[in-house]
Amino acid sequence: MLKFAKTFTDADKVSKELHNQFTKYCKESDAKGLTSLYHPDAVLVKKGKWVAYGHDEILKKNEEIVKLSFSDFEVKEKPATATTDGEFVHYGGSFEHKSDSSKNGWYAQIFKRGQDGKYLIFHDIFHM
Repeated sequence: MLKFAKTFTDADKVSKELHNQFTKYCKESDAKGLTSLYHPDAVLVKKGKWVAYGHDEILKKNEEIVKLSFSDFEVKEKPATATTDGEFVHYGGSFEHKSDSSKNGWYAQIFKRGQDGKYLIFHDIFHM
């Protein structure tokens, strides 16, 4: 895992690596694996619907999320950006359902660098 994002290229590497792991766990319906990508103090938000704080609450929501068929969505990523000190990376994009436009939406995530240098999802919000 990339340990320090100093440039836009580094920020994109961090976001792509976490996105790939996120996608892998979703395809495998592995809610625990997915939750392992989150910081212990992370917040997961479905805009206007609910908020989950910390691993226990996020795991419960991820158990629902991994039941979605992610192959039915096309994801359009935006370039990631990092803070000047590399502590945070911001990443987001949109997703379109291949047959049901009512499921289209967007997402935004903030990754925080831990003491070990690895990035974890610190704030995750989506709308669909």
